[in-house]
Amino acid sequence: MFKTDARRYRRMKLDLPARIVINAVDEYEGRLLNISPGDMALICDAKVTVGDAAVITIEGLDVIETTVARRFPGGFAVSFLLSKRRRALLTEQLMLCANPEFSDGLGDRRSSPRHQTGNARTVCRLEDGSSLFVKIIDTAVNGVAVDASRRPEIGASIHVGRRRGVVTRHTPRGFIVVYEKAAVETNTTDAPAEQVLRAV
Repeated sequence: MFKTDARRYRRMKLDLPARIVINAVDEYEGRLLNISPGDMALICDAKVTVGDAAVITIEGLDVIETTVARRFPGGFAVSFLLSKRRRALLTEQLMLCANPEFSDGLGDRRSSPRHQTGNARTVCRLEDGSSLFVKIIDTAVNGVAVDASRRPEIGASIHVGRRRGVVTRHTPRGFIVVYEKAAVETNTTDAPAEQVLRAV
């Protein structure tokens, strides 16, 4: 994975057991140190070389094909070899681990009916306090797809109008947000809900 790709993802700390197979020959037991949808670091006493193939099974997550990217004392880091679909599924699994309060929305996201909104626009508030104007592509009870000029990193917390959620994936034109369950804030300075999604 190129460094520019790796910067799209946020790493999260997870302490989980891992089974590691190097070059389809040597097998080791280790532990996950941190992970993102694009790479991870492992604590493992394994003899590896940068570029080695590594198939890693993380308990509760997935079996992930990787290549060794770098070594460090006591372990090594790998970059993932995943299709867009598998990367998106892994992203959702990581969101469940990091944000249990989002589990309902992530679990039934595909079964929720989506509604087209025409050219409705709204303002997103990002973690750093900045604002981002977006166009709503479609909405569901547990999330929203938006067209945006820039994409917050996957895993970032975000407010879409008055709803708080997390960015779960990028799309060619924008990104997908899954809402925190019942996360409508009571900030009286915000516009009424019917004004937040206004047609243009």
